[in-house]
Amino acid sequence: MKNMKLIATMMTLSMLAAAFAGCLGSDDDDEKTTVKIGFLNPITGPLEPNAPVFTWSANEAISDLNDMYPDYNFELIEQDSGCDGAVAGPAAQTLVDSGVYAVVGAACSGASMAANGVLSAAGIPMISYASTNPGLSDASAYPMFYRNVPSDAIQGPAGADMMTEAGVTEGALAVFGMTNDYGAGLADAVVDAWGSDKLCDVGRYDYAETDTDFSAIANQMAASTTCTAVYLSSYIADAALIIEALSDAGWDGHIFGGDGPAGEGMYDEMEQDDLLENMTVTQPRAGSSFGDFSARYDAEAPSGGIKAYDLTTYDGVMMVGMSAVMYNGMSADDGIKATGNGYEGASGVINFLENGDIGGNGYDICSYDGIDQYTCSKYWTAEGGVATA
Repeated sequence: MKNMKLIATMMTLSMLAAAFAGCLGSDDDDEKTTVKIGFLNPITGPLEPNAPVFTWSANEAISDLNDMYPDYNFELIEQDSGCDGAVAGPAAQTLVDSGVYAVVGAACSGASMAANGVLSAAGIPMISYASTNPGLSDASAYPMFYRNVPSDAIQGPAGADMMTEAGVTEGALAVFGMTNDYGAGLADAVVDAWGSDKLCDVGRYDYAETDTDFSAIANQMAASTTCTAVYLSSYIADAALIIEALSDAGWDGHIFGGDGPAGEGMYDEMEQDDLLENMTVTQPRAGSSFGDFSARYDAEAPSGGIKAYDLTTYDGVMMVGMSAVMYNGMSADDGIKATGNGYEGASGVINFLENGDIGGNGYDICSYDGIDQYTCSKYWTAEGGVATA
């Protein structure tokens, strides 16, 4: 957890009255101060399979906050982000109207972009646990936006090095990417790192998030004489459809991906698990874990999650709650900035940069065995490249 000496010092200070109406309020029944924490979760949409574990992780943090601060009553106000700006914007307004102190979320980048416009206009900061689009690093365009995951501007070079280390050569790679904010941003980063002039003859293929028929591009891959590898800048459901289409077309090259299709949940989307054999992906690498949430997660969490993002979900809620207690009397934005200065969490040490980003701890490189295992046996850092875990 955060430096406990700091917590003890701050808790000895007399608590000031709430600075903003609706953010912190007295509970008449037990004279506790109520802190409402907004939570934008992809309950519907392409990341729906991950939503239950996000909820579980957030609620674990709420429980821990209530144990840590008995004079406070922490409430999670959850709204569906839909992994879509058109859904997340109105959801963010509902959170504003509910009087939340700050918001944790959204998961999908486009949802976070839309929500930020609503929340920042109301003076409410947000911490995203999974939005990685490089554009979100622009603090003037997205004020009061923080994230405890690294930008895909970093994941692009990690993906390129992962594929080079696996033996992919110049002229052998195709890149498939969704045209939404997440997919396009990551695909751009991968192509920039790999070199657009070093792709195979199929090159880059862009598709809508709602596309379900990939037979035409799969047939192009099968007919190619140069494309022996493909990188998927995708989510879980569309990745499964692409992989199955490639198999049906007779293409049997090496499949790579980013964090979108990472995790054991891929098996739940597949008709044939063996098609995942040797698929290799990157996911954010956690630093040294503080507290016991990581161990609790391993023992108790529902299946289907991506642990890296479930740890960041937990940390996001914890940071918002701790900010409300330790920096009561300051604006929520200033409180979150202060809390994110050396915060020791389940996902590692978090230090927010001036633009709300973090540098991160590199990326795990993980693969599927095509039966039921998902194993992270290598990792990448900007300083050292690919190494064995």
